[in-house]
Amino acid sequence: MSLDSIYDILILMEVKAVHPLLMPSNLHKILILVLLVSIVAGVATGHALAQKSGGAAPRTVSTDNKPAAAAQQDTKTFRDFAEGTIKPIPTAKSSEYTEGTHILDRTGAYPVTLTSSVVDLSKYEGKKVKVYGETQKALKASWLMDVGKVEAE
Repeated sequence: MSLDSIYDILILMEVKAVHPLLMPSNLHKILILVLLVSIVAGVATGHALAQKSGGAAPRTVSTDNKPAAAAQQDTKTFRDFAEGTIKPIPTAKSSEYTEGTHILDRTGAYPVTLTSSVVDLSKYEGKKVKVYGETQKALKASWLMDVGKVEAE
């Protein structure tokens, strides 16, 4: 037996040892199947997570300078409150960091720094009000509140 014939025998044995699923003609079918299973699993997972968390509720912003209806009745999110007079924060230098847009001046207590994406606080400047909101972490202010509802007195 020559070296060439031994080499031919080894090549034939190697070809026969390859599993039928791993043949080049079947590889593209396996790839398509894996991609389809991945897509279906991803969609199912996203749907299950959205159902579990209840999905993201859209935030409505009022354009008529009144708090949005959802904010007026949301007592779980806006459970903190404070009373006082709303004053604008003096404009700072452009390089200085400021928190909030307004200050709630409370007699005999620390002022509350206010911010809101739901209520236009400038409409209540100089008025005595009761604000409802959610306390936020602050870097400078002693109390930072995101206002969701304002009751003018």
